[in-house]
Amino acid sequence: MKRQHHIALVLVLSLLLLGASGAASAGDKSLRFTDVPAQALSADGKARVIVGVTVAKYADLAASAAQFKVVAPGEAKTGRQAAADTADAALAAAIAQGTDGVLSSLPAQSYTVTRTYSAFPFVAISVTQKALEALQADPRVTSIEIDAPIPVPVPVPDNGGAGSGKTKGGNTKDDSSQAAPPAAPSAKAANLNWGPPKVGADVAWTQGYTGAGWYVAILDTGIRRTHEFFSGKTIVEACYSVANNCPGNTSSAFGTGSAAHYASTYQSYDHGTHCAGIATGKKADGSVAGVAKDSNLIAIQVFSITGATSLGSYPSDQLAALNYVYSLRNSYSIAAASMSLGSGEYSSACDSDSRKAAIDLLRSVNIATTIATGNDEYCGYIGIPACISTSIAVGSSTSDDLESYFNNWHATLQTLFAPGTGIYSSTGGSDTSYESWNGTSMATPHVAGAWAILRQNRPNDSVSTILSRVLAGGVTMTTGCGTGETKPRLYIPGALLGGSTGAQGTNTLLLLGE
Repeated sequence: MKRQHHIALVLVLSLLLLGASGAASAGDKSLRFTDVPAQALSADGKARVIVGVTVAKYADLAASAAQFKVVAPGEAKTGRQAAADTADAALAAAIAQGTDGVLSSLPAQSYTVTRTYSAFPFVAISVTQKALEALQADPRVTSIEIDAPIPVPVPVPDNGGAGSGKTKGGNTKDDSSQAAPPAAPSAKAANLNWGPPKVGADVAWTQGYTGAGWYVAILDTGIRRTHEFFSGKTIVEACYSVANNCPGNTSSAFGTGSAAHYASTYQSYDHGTHCAGIATGKKADGSVAGVAKDSNLIAIQVFSITGATSLGSYPSDQLAALNYVYSLRNSYSIAAASMSLGSGEYSSACDSDSRKAAIDLLRSVNIATTIATGNDEYCGYIGIPACISTSIAVGSSTSDDLESYFNNWHATLQTLFAPGTGIYSSTGGSDTSYESWNGTSMATPHVAGAWAILRQNRPNDSVSTILSRVLAGGVTMTTGCGTGETKPRLYIPGALLGGSTGAQGTNTLLLLGE
């Protein structure tokens, strides 16, 4: 049964912001210019779109480049770097040739290139109606999708405390809780760093698995790199913003300070700082830590200013950030890319989306992509890009192993649960500020951090191999949607052992690893 829509969601979907039923869906070349929402129009009135192009021998060239998996800590790079660079250059040249062929056939002055990609067969451009029609008629164009900003996630209000779970039945959803103001956490709840111990990170730490030597990429609102939670870590930074909101009013930036978060006047400006802390943070006194407390960080700012106090992330920028992560695989030991963002409602895989190609290529070189399912309380639907079948779609659980009331659930599209209610981590207010937040955004970096631990345990394992152990070794949880369906909740010791724990703690006294 289709559930009633939240008023705000109706407005969003009416604008076709990547909704499941809109003509703007990826892979659909029938987009009408009049259906392009205002948010996807450039300053000169052109429509922002991501265009899929035919690239000669793309599959073969991508496979050749993907032979060079993520470099493991301590792995000798002698001879590898030159060969990897040659393979990557061949792939990039083929994509550029395919892209240039399509663009050269467009009417003069009818388009502006926003993003090109070196590893994926897409180009992001702003087009006039005449150019859009030309793209639709071009047999070399495989897809056209709207490039509209996804609003930054906002921490979800409390709804009865940390132990409150979803209790709705069927595919209905109750919107009444959305009107409730956030509850002030108690002093105990505000300092409850319960997530990492719940997933068994502390057990892994005692066995020497802390994520050391590995990197987690956080695609978000950037970070406060000077926060004490990141002290001593190697931090690689980058920024992508089609609205030219990167440092220096540019569309992209790299190096120290390039991923700096926005001013506090913008809603959820420090969302990335909180997520990065969950995955990799560590306080010097040991009192608070993220999941992979000794791992390093790749912080990529992918949000643009969309209003006086609002931020949004363009899919074209996310695609560029994923391309950047892929390009770093020969330099850094990257375990996972984490995306605590999304929108829309999907009940089937959204594999025509351009980000599918990026997730697949990253997966082929052993980099997992963890993505939040969303916070709309859906039963039977999750957001995009989590609905991409090869992503690791993460839903939120409570400290009592209940499904968080706000979690978007789908029996096959969601991959697993992780802690997301009342999660304590770093914030952007100061170098010593922390807060407890709710959201699938908080659950997702738990899994990304776990991936760093699991890669440290078995450096050469594929994403599929690690995922099979994660699912087998998790703690079974039942959705609160009333269907009786279950998914595992992340429990790292079970994944390290390669077997099922049955319940949290069963294997905590056994030797980890093989």
